[in-house]
Amino acid sequence: MSLAQHSEHALPALPLRPPEEVMTPEAMSAFKASRLSFLRHVIGRMVAERWRIECDRFDLDEEGRGIAVYRLENPGRTLYFVVNSDNLPEERRTDRIVENHYDGEAFLCLGDPTEERIEFQRGQFRDFLLGRADVDTLGWTRVNRSSRVFNAIADALAEGRQPDMELAASAGYLVRNNGFWGNGRHGSAIFPSFGRQEFLGQPYHADLLTLFMWRHFSVELVEHVARCRNPRAAALAPGMKRFLGVGNASGLGLVPFLMRHPLRVHHWIRLRETAIARAKAKAAVPGAPETLRLRDLVARARRYYAEGIQVRPGIFQGSAGQVADLDALGAALAEFVDAGTVAGATPERPWAALCDWAASNLHREGIELLHSLLIEVHPELTADLEKRILEPVDDATDVRPGQGVGDLMELLESHYRWALEMDVSDESARKHFWYLSYDNLEPRHGLRGVDPGEEFETFVDTVGELQALGRDLRRACPEQSVGVFLFAHPQHRQTVERVQAVTAAGAVYGEIRANVLSDDFEPCHLIRYILTQYGMEKLDPQSRLWVRGTFLQGAPTAEDIADGVEGDWIFPLAPSQD
Repeated sequence: MSLAQHSEHALPALPLRPPEEVMTPEAMSAFKASRLSFLRHVIGRMVAERWRIECDRFDLDEEGRGIAVYRLENPGRTLYFVVNSDNLPEERRTDRIVENHYDGEAFLCLGDPTEERIEFQRGQFRDFLLGRADVDTLGWTRVNRSSRVFNAIADALAEGRQPDMELAASAGYLVRNNGFWGNGRHGSAIFPSFGRQEFLGQPYHADLLTLFMWRHFSVELVEHVARCRNPRAAALAPGMKRFLGVGNASGLGLVPFLMRHPLRVHHWIRLRETAIARAKAKAAVPGAPETLRLRDLVARARRYYAEGIQVRPGIFQGSAGQVADLDALGAALAEFVDAGTVAGATPERPWAALCDWAASNLHREGIELLHSLLIEVHPELTADLEKRILEPVDDATDVRPGQGVGDLMELLESHYRWALEMDVSDESARKHFWYLSYDNLEPRHGLRGVDPGEEFETFVDTVGELQALGRDLRRACPEQSVGVFLFAHPQHRQTVERVQAVTAAGAVYGEIRANVLSDDFEPCHLIRYILTQYGMEKLDPQSRLWVRGTFLQGAPTAEDIADGVEGDWIFPLAPSQD
């Protein structure tokens, strides 16, 4: 179904940005969370349906060790979130996937979590990589405590006071998530078995729901530990409960995922670019509510980036640079509010003019922040896109063997000229290789000729494969069929299939324009992009290879959701301690 069939706004009056402007790792890294981020959709649905989260069991000792069971009542299927809670010594805490012990291990499931079922799953967690889930389990998930912040907050509550805000903001979470393993992993239920309109049938819903449940449990856990130390301990203030999120550190595994799913990437970015174009085409008025809200959100974003975790400049722009950009943006917006002008002119489309001004005056992160803010203040323009962002994308493809070699070469030269013309002749252009670690069962990034594992190199080299395909196509007879060509060159099947599928779908935003084997490729750019698409707002690179951040800061609590109150949680500020 085309975008035009979904809404009268689907063909924007302004053109979408070209892929060469949008699809580099550096450009994608600059994207910011918005209404089209997955978490906004998940939380919005839970609020609209007024989910109720009830604690059926909370058998924990004074250190927080034991079992907790939560029942999630909603209009669809009753779900259960079962936690096996521990408190590991600091020296045993690790975020490595292959480890079998974490501070928190949980499973999301259908059906009554009986004692036998809970004990069975606890035993399976002991051999995490090879353990098995039962048929009604939707997935496994794990966390570790942020011991510094967790213990300090428990101590403060035990003393009858709220925790120090500066300390809480320095991390923004009590526990950090290690991932979600579902949709068939460990024998868990597969999401396509549920209806497409069901919560569980929507991509990423089960995954992100477990993030929310870890956040909910972490608050109840720290309050429990505080009460064990002092029965008169304070409870966390509602504002603090909303402010605390769930930590996350993500690494290289996200890069191969993006490289292997061009149709999904296109779907997400096409919708975002459509939303931006619609907002830029909107006729803005200086005193209109959306204009004043934009002004207020710019001021809030400025405070948000100035407090809490400070992102260091270097690979990313850094918090100080973002604050400076927001100061400049605030001044430009104040001019429009006061005089109706942008950079001294009276434009027909003020938001388009403001974006043009930003393109000349701000870092690319400031530009993308403005785009997300424009999407935020015009929900009427994006309601149909918000519904579509999490539609399942069928990226199962197959070769069309009847196509002529000459026609395929034309497609390659017209749609992939950027890849064919990329210079990969220098040794540094193939300095790295990507492989699946046998020991860790997760993607790794090695130095060619230095690190072991090169014989297990896995597909991420889109540019190299496209260039190799082009060389062999040029030597083949143009009238020859693709099927015959592949009999002689079977190594190209995957790339032929990709080119045919991407071009047939018109997926202009599907291909990331980068050589990911190159010495100058920064994996953290693509890691940050996908985390932003999930809904993370402030992300800090810990190296070129992994990124840390916090999900769900400012999001509604379980009580808010039951009351049908989502609130305004973009750019959450530290609550007042007055």
